[in-house]
Amino acid sequence: MTCDDFSPFIGTYIDAEFDERERAEMEAHLGMCPKCRCKVEAQLSYKEEFRACLSMPRAPEQLRLRIVEELACLEFQDDGTKRTYRAQLLRYGWVAGPLAAMVAVAVVLPSFTVATASSGPLPVIEQTVDWHLGNYPLEVTTSNPAEVSRWFQGKVDFSVRLPHFPEGRANLLGGRIAHIQDRRAAYVLYEVDGAKLSVLLFHGDGLKVPSDSIRSLGERDVVVLNNKGYGIALLQDNGVTYTMTSELAEEQLVNLVALSLE
Repeated sequence: MTCDDFSPFIGTYIDAEFDERERAEMEAHLGMCPKCRCKVEAQLSYKEEFRACLSMPRAPEQLRLRIVEELACLEFQDDGTKRTYRAQLLRYGWVAGPLAAMVAVAVVLPSFTVATASSGPLPVIEQTVDWHLGNYPLEVTTSNPAEVSRWFQGKVDFSVRLPHFPEGRANLLGGRIAHIQDRRAAYVLYEVDGAKLSVLLFHGDGLKVPSDSIRSLGERDVVVLNNKGYGIALLQDNGVTYTMTSELAEEQLVNLVALSLE
């Protein structure tokens, strides 16, 4: 087993999801590879810190409601035009819900960092396509979006909210843990018109994208790229970056993304 074989499955190893034979192979590699041992130790340390954070007391509910009320009434200047913060929050909500929930979504929404149009291939996009092509085994297999979201609880440090595709448009196959750079990610697989559509969710704060790749879909900015002949659509919501990768034609992929935003 090489480091390239080992690295994508560090999370699965840590979560003890391998059978005895596979785990023995992983441990044999760890026994002679200090680099991978260091990665495993870092992941274990991160998981312990994350659990510690979850055990911390939450702020009182009344405080949260008071902050929501204040934000909903706040006004600001935008290019000389006066708008309410409430309107801006409504603009960025992906999943319909109560106003308070939409406020919470928008407060933590990151912005794309724009790079020059001539920027080279993005490492994140390269890895996204590698995961799409990897044919890695799914760790949860179900067509029920709620079951997939629940499976990821405690395995990633963000809430996994799947894109909302119209019924019958995309068939959900399941998901697994993935890694993008040093970040743990949720990998979700769909089948669309006989083609694979993979969706990766991960924290992407500060992600740089070429300025000429940004397209507006309704009220949302979506980055549309092509890498190794595969189309990639990238957007951000609730502090989480979503990448959708497929061999579908670009306009077909863009239309599918637009449907998920309705």
